[in-house]
Amino acid sequence: MTKQVATILDVPFTTRGFRETIDHITERIQNGQKTHVVTANPEIVMVARENRAFRSIVEQAYVVPDGIGIVYAAKWTNQPIYERVTGVELLEALMAKADQHQWGVYLLGAKPDVIHLAKDKLSARYPNARIVGCRDGYFRPEEETQIVQEIAEAKPQLLFVALGAPRQDEWMAKYRDQLNASLMMGVGGSFDVISGKVKRAPEIWQKLHLEWFYRLASEPSRWKRQLAIPRFVLTVLKEKWSSRS
Repeated sequence: MTKQVATILDVPFTTRGFRETIDHITERIQNGQKTHVVTANPEIVMVARENRAFRSIVEQAYVVPDGIGIVYAAKWTNQPIYERVTGVELLEALMAKADQHQWGVYLLGAKPDVIHLAKDKLSARYPNARIVGCRDGYFRPEEETQIVQEIAEAKPQLLFVALGAPRQDEWMAKYRDQLNASLMMGVGGSFDVISGKVKRAPEIWQKLHLEWFYRLASEPSRWKRQLAIPRFVLTVLKEKWSSRS
C-alpha cells in the first residue's frame, strides 16, 4: 500500500493523485473535518524552509503538489508523488462538487474587478453552488474582524483566499478557529485566471511542464521569484547526496 504522505525538504505532501485528492477532500468536508489546503510549489517549499512560523502552518495543513518541480523532486528521492495537483484545477474541481452538493462558497482576495469577474464566471459555470460572499483583498487590518465575522456567519463549505503566498495561508491559520469554513484554501492567482484577466499557459506548454516558463515570459517581473526553482533543485539534490554519503 502506497504511503499517503511524502516529505520534500521537510514539507509533508499528500501522495494522492488529482481525482483521489478530490474524493478525499470531499469526504473530509462531508464528515465535518476542517481542512486547510496549501498548494505548494518549489517557491512555497523554500519559503517554508526559511520561515519557521510558516513551516509550522504548512506542517499542519493538507499540502498538495502544485508544481512539476515537486513531482521531479519526489522522483529523485524515490517518493510516491506522481502527479501535479494545480491550484486552479483543484479550485474548479471543488466548485464542481459545490455545484453537485449545493455547498456554500466564499471568495476572498484579488483586485476588486478581478474578484467580481471571477464570481460571475463561477456562478455561471456552477449555478447550484451557493456563493455566499465575495470580498476583494484590498482591506485594512482594522477591517479583518468584520470580514472574519461575515465569513463565520455565512458558514461556507469552501473558502478560497487569494492574498498571495505566504500571506494567504498565514491569514487563514490566524483565523482558522473563527472562520466556520469546512475547507480553506489559498488560491494565489487563480481568480486572475478564472476572471480572464490572466491567460493560463496553452495546453501544449502545460503538457511539456513549461507553464512556469510561459508565465515568466509573459511577466518578466517574476524573475526574482523564479530564482527559487534552481535553489530548490540544488537543495533537494544536496540533501539526496548527503543522505547517500
